[in-house]
Amino acid sequence: MIRRTVIRLRTLDRRQQVMIAAAAAAILLLVVLLLIFGRNGADDTDDSACPGSEVLYWYDPMVPDQRFDQPGKSPFMDMQLVPRCADEAAGGVRVSPAMQQNLGIRTVEARVMDIAPTVQAVGRVEMDERLIAEVQTLTPGFVEQLTVRAEGEPVRRGQRIASVYSPELLTAQNEYKAVLAMPREVAPASLRQAARERLRLLGLPNAMIRRLERGGAPQRNYPVFAPASGVVTRIGARPGAQVTPGQSIVTIGGLSRVWVIAEVPETALSDARVGLPVRVTFPAYPGETRAGTIDYIYPTLDPESRTARARITLANPGLRLREGMLANVTIQGTGGMALVVPTEAIIDTGRRKVVIVRRNGAFVPVEVETGRETGELTQISAGLEAGAEVVVSGQFLIDSEASLTGVTERLNAHAPPAGQRDQLPVATGEIRSMDLQRGRVTIAHGPVPMMDWPPMTMTFAVRDPAMLRGLARGDRVEFAFQPRQQGDAFVIERIGKAPER
Repeated sequence: MIRRTVIRLRTLDRRQQVMIAAAAAAILLLVVLLLIFGRNGADDTDDSACPGSEVLYWYDPMVPDQRFDQPGKSPFMDMQLVPRCADEAAGGVRVSPAMQQNLGIRTVEARVMDIAPTVQAVGRVEMDERLIAEVQTLTPGFVEQLTVRAEGEPVRRGQRIASVYSPELLTAQNEYKAVLAMPREVAPASLRQAARERLRLLGLPNAMIRRLERGGAPQRNYPVFAPASGVVTRIGARPGAQVTPGQSIVTIGGLSRVWVIAEVPETALSDARVGLPVRVTFPAYPGETRAGTIDYIYPTLDPESRTARARITLANPGLRLREGMLANVTIQGTGGMALVVPTEAIIDTGRRKVVIVRRNGAFVPVEVETGRETGELTQISAGLEAGAEVVVSGQFLIDSEASLTGVTERLNAHAPPAGQRDQLPVATGEIRSMDLQRGRVTIAHGPVPMMDWPPMTMTFAVRDPAMLRGLARGDRVEFAFQPRQQGDAFVIERIGKAPER
């Protein structure tokens, strides 16, 4: 019996040993697998976030002071955390390709192009005053007949306009008739010529003079003809009215050529000069464009509209252009070639202007000097070279992060060290209203952790009203403001459109 008990104990020990060994082997295998997969996972994360470098920590670009040990979503904003790579130098900010796509970062090349300014103006069609003609009599008389009875009637060159009775001219005809009847010994050729010239100077048409010379009787009335084609713009004498030399019976305005008088804003006068080409369109004729040049700029300025008048002369075949028509005038200026970038790429703080440039895989803030704005482009007069990759979307976040690392502080040699400057609170929101004259903007923004603010709608002042250029009600913006209230509002130092999600 004692022997059986010993045998059972030995058998139980052998089974326990097998079970213990099997359990140890399973645990060892699990540990090895966890180490392998854990290492691979960590390597994959590091490789994708910081290729060829180590991730130091993760952070929210909107709250960059807060650091996290693991990737994921920010507890402050609904966005992914951004890795801080070990090889990021003070010369720029590195952003992984995946994060660039998430933040909507886009770049364009700075290029050289013609930035000749264009001026848009509204004009109207007027008659060319150089084509205005007056129908007059050269001798006192009375209008007995008028063939045109209303203003606006068309007339042709040589058309009979009126019949005038002139006692003086009738007397001169009788005298010439008598001279012609005298013998040549009594009325020499010089006398005949003097009498004939007197009739011509009094306005008798040559056809009527020749009729007298052929034996015709003097005419009581003589006709007055239109000297040019056009339309009647004014009637100066009606039938039965007495007229004197120099008095206009009818005024005719020519329409074969017209003026377009453009109202040029005072602020654009420097871009409008005599000789510049223009394009003119008319609402009455959609799709039709006419070319011309500025031939005169009037010396006076309208004190109410603050505009100057520029004159463009256009041919008018078919008389399609009529006095009083509205016109849209585009003046094409000359500005030469210049380096330009999209206006939205420029970060204007009021004290300096910065663009974000991608160099060697990093994003570097570069201070620039700007010149003329043409449409959606801005001239870069200093600080940038042609071909540079400039960020046009998401640059605000990059500039904010670069400020933390001390990059933008070093752009200004007189600025204090980065550690001595206060970090500006940054927020994202939607513009509800803007007052450009007072330099104020009302924004419905999200939480501001640095200020311990919940979401709210507030009115901010801006350091420079020009910072609001290009923004409109309903735009989603990112902005940084002074943490201390100045006067009755906080002052925005930087503002720009937020990247699309």
